[in-house]
Amino acid sequence: MKMLMPILLALVTTVASAAQWRTDPLTPLDQRYMEERRQELNSLVQISMGRSFGHGRDSDLRLIQDILDRKLVKPDETAQLQAMGIILGEHLRRENGLRWVIYSDAKGRSRALEVPAKDEFLFPVTQISSRVRVGAEVDVQAIYQRLEQEIKRIKKKIIVR
Repeated sequence: MKMLMPILLALVTTVASAAQWRTDPLTPLDQRYMEERRQELNSLVQISMGRSFGHGRDSDLRLIQDILDRKLVKPDETAQLQAMGIILGEHLRRENGLRWVIYSDAKGRSRALEVPAKDEFLFPVTQISSRVRVGAEVDVQAIYQRLEQEIKRIKKKIIVR
């Protein structure tokens, strides 16, 4: 039994640390990365479609849908697909009082939207790219509405600390 204790302790520690997460503010590098991805996608849209982002949520969501429907961005163009998620997330952030953070856990580091004072997070950056990568149909408006419903659900939760 004495020999098993260190092994059991190591297993418990490993399981406990796998469940841990933390958040950090976006670094200037993260902010620049997100802005560059948005600019690249906007340039593509201006050249290919003669349109641009920045004309309001509904216009931006329709534009993302048009890009996907026309297959202007291929499934392996992850940065461009994630730029669509960044634009989606930016509208969610502005309209719902969220903030961008870096969410880190055992699986890695992600850009996420934090619902203030709730310890819950949304990951809009990958909402579109993960669907396109597996060949699923993408309804941008439905994704946005589902994320907004999730934000409302989270905000209603009572958190006891």
